[in-house]
Amino acid sequence: MVSKRWHGRLTYVAMSAFLAWHTAAMVIAPAPDVSAAVQALRVPFQPYLTLFRLDNLWDFFAPDVGRGSQFRYIIEDKSGNHHPFKPTEGLNWFHPSFFWFWSWFNAVIANPEIYADSAGAYLCRRHASLHPVSVIMLEAEAGDFAPEDELAGKRPTDPEFVTVTTVKRVECTGR
Repeated sequence: MVSKRWHGRLTYVAMSAFLAWHTAAMVIAPAPDVSAAVQALRVPFQPYLTLFRLDNLWDFFAPDVGRGSQFRYIIEDKSGNHHPFKPTEGLNWFHPSFFWFWSWFNAVIANPEIYADSAGAYLCRRHASLHPVSVIMLEAEAGDFAPEDELAGKRPTDPEFVTVTTVKRVECTGR
């Protein structure tokens, strides 16, 4: 009888501690890293925030999601022809590989000095039937798109609203 009562109390204390921990994490997660106190508070919570994807770049109360960017590439063949590809358009949001590929594309854009050469080699092999000479990796960023543009029949992906910059050009080897 006594052990059953202690078991109930211990469960109550554990659940209360978890609730307090999670509540503190939810308050700390969106806080900007401007003060040393917030940075110090984040240290013990960071693994928990990362594990459950609670740590994000925007806060919950007034999210500024941003326009984002899209990874694109062009295969240049030995005849000088360009074959453009938009690999993110073929991804299924409901398939687990979506997050892996999206993260991979974002890594190439964010750190081309680290990831672009291996991504270029992979894309050269993937499109071997085109006899590639090089892969030109691009970042397409959305620009300002107003409700008036939508009413005029335009799309946010129309060339006038998208800025395309070259991330890196990778030569294909083994031609």
